[in-house]
Amino acid sequence: MERPLVVTDSSENVVEIIREAGELAANTDSPLTVLTVVTESEYEKDAEVLGTIEAVEGSSYDLGPVAYAKEVAQTAIADLLSDLDIETEAIGKFVDDESDRADAILEVAAENDCDYVFLMGRRRSPTGKAIFGDTAQSVILNFDGYVVTMSE
Repeated sequence: MERPLVVTDSSENVVEIIREAGELAANTDSPLTVLTVVTESEYEKDAEVLGTIEAVEGSSYDLGPVAYAKEVAQTAIADLLSDLDIETEAIGKFVDDESDRADAILEVAAENDCDYVFLMGRRRSPTGKAIFGDTAQSVILNFDGYVVTMSE
C-alpha cells in the first residue's frame, strides 16, 4: 500500500506540497496523514498572535501546543484537500526544539506505516546545516521509504 504523510505548518509555503501528497493519495486510493510539528518557540509566537485575536474578537482560542498543531493540520485538510475524495487523518506533535522535528516526523511515519513523506526543506548553507541540523536531510537519511521535498 502506498500511504503518504505530509508535514505542514501554518505558512503559505506548504500549499503545493500538500496538494501533491493529496493527489498521490487520491490516485492510489490511500489514506493521507497530515502532520504538523510545532516547536516551543513557534507555539509561543502563534499563541501571542491568537491572544491578540482573542482580545479583538472576544472569543477564546485556548489550545495547548498539541491541539494547536492538530488544528493547523485540520485546517490544511479543510482548505486544500476538501475537493479530493480521500481519507485523511490530522496529527499534531509538539517538540521542544527544531532538532527534535525529524524524530517526530519519523515516529509518526512509522506509527502510520507510511511509504512516502512529503515535506518542505529550508535553504541553508553547509555551515548552517552543520550547526543547526536540517530536518529534511535527517528524514531523507533515516526514512526507509520515499521522501519528496520542496524548498521554500
